[in-house]
Amino acid sequence: MRAISFQLSAFSLLVLAAAGGAGCKGCVEEGAPAADRSDGKLPTLSARKLVTGAITIDGVPQEAAWKNTGTTGAFVHPGNGRPVPGSTVNAEAGVGWTDKDLLIWFKVRDVDPTTPFSPGQVDPHVWSRASAVELMIQPGDHGDNKTYFEVQVDTGGAIWDTRFDDYNQPIVMEGGKRRYGHQRWKAELRQASKVVRGSHYTMELAIPWTALSSERGATPPKPGDTWRFNLYSFRDGQRAALAWSPIMGQGNFHKAARFGKVTFNK
Repeated sequence: MRAISFQLSAFSLLVLAAAGGAGCKGCVEEGAPAADRSDGKLPTLSARKLVTGAITIDGVPQEAAWKNTGTTGAFVHPGNGRPVPGSTVNAEAGVGWTDKDLLIWFKVRDVDPTTPFSPGQVDPHVWSRASAVELMIQPGDHGDNKTYFEVQVDTGGAIWDTRFDDYNQPIVMEGGKRRYGHQRWKAELRQASKVVRGSHYTMELAIPWTALSSERGATPPKPGDTWRFNLYSFRDGQRAALAWSPIMGQGNFHKAARFGKVTFNK
């Protein structure tokens, strides 16, 4: 999450106190039962291998194959891990995989998602103004912040993606603009969203393993391999935000030691 990730030093306590707590009258709260991860234990998920072609990336995770994938349960407050039943961005997600792609679906109970961005824009600041989801992915079960990827996708299809060498690094000035990580890296993902006004939106993503190639973990992973992930939902400049795995006061949203564990199984 960009606003939280890189502006955290300026207003970390304010953001983490408010994140997830922005309720809304009439919010849709059906879905995964409330979760409580305030004990600090890292969440785990078993991602099942699916047949290539079993999932159509159309924004609606309704294929029978999705029922065989691991799910996150309800997202929680990003700072303390407690449930936030009144949040405008209550969410859950599922993870699967094939020999070609990492597959992820989200359902976010944002009743009125918004974005000013268009799919053709290059690395727009999705975190600043859009209703969106975010992925942090570290190949292998390391949790040491060496080599990880960040991807944000909003409901209109705008994408912000980058790769980092280490915790929030590098950050450089290039062409008069601040560049976060290696923004020339592209996730090469396929994505689609479905917005149901007054209720929720769903999103499906397919990221080819070739884009996630790293010396730190086999791509595609082997059955039994574990990678580190964190998943987020947000809107309103991230004043409303939830996480799969809370950071529990340990740094910011890039803290790989707080990423959950996804194990790839047959």
